[in-house]
Amino acid sequence: MSTLTIRKANQNDAFLLPGVYNKYLGKATMDTTPRESDFFQEMIHKLGERETMLVAEINDDFAGYGILKKYSWKIGYQYTGEISIFLNGKFTGQGIGNKIMRQLIDQAKKWNYHHLVSRIMAINKGSISFHEKLGYEIVGFQKQAGNVEDKWHDIAILQLIID
Repeated sequence: MSTLTIRKANQNDAFLLPGVYNKYLGKATMDTTPRESDFFQEMIHKLGERETMLVAEINDDFAGYGILKKYSWKIGYQYTGEISIFLNGKFTGQGIGNKIMRQLIDQAKKWNYHHLVSRIMAINKGSISFHEKLGYEIVGFQKQAGNVEDKWHDIAILQLIID
């Protein structure tokens, strides 16, 4: 029987994150630079007030992670957050992303966020559908907002208003 554990990320997790994140370069993130553990150690260290990263494990196998961060440092956006989730490919379609996302949304509620945003490459229909099933709605597209390997990509903007 599989046991899923979702917990707050720590510095040791930074060694596992590149193996998941780097598989999404140019496909589900506009980032194209492979990242190493030091990048993620700094990211975890710099998480601010009302920000968190959660990691998921199944029987001690790293399944993925999600991050909730402030949308902007500007005070007018203090109730807006942004969530991103990245899963180890062999664990997609098993409801793990859903469980990570729900925990991040619950944490956002506790921290008095009102509005959550996700920016998704428009070609990533699976991620858009995943977000919509959790209550997010598409509020627009940024046309040709990013360029990967000399190809322009539209970005879907999704939002979730938290009651």
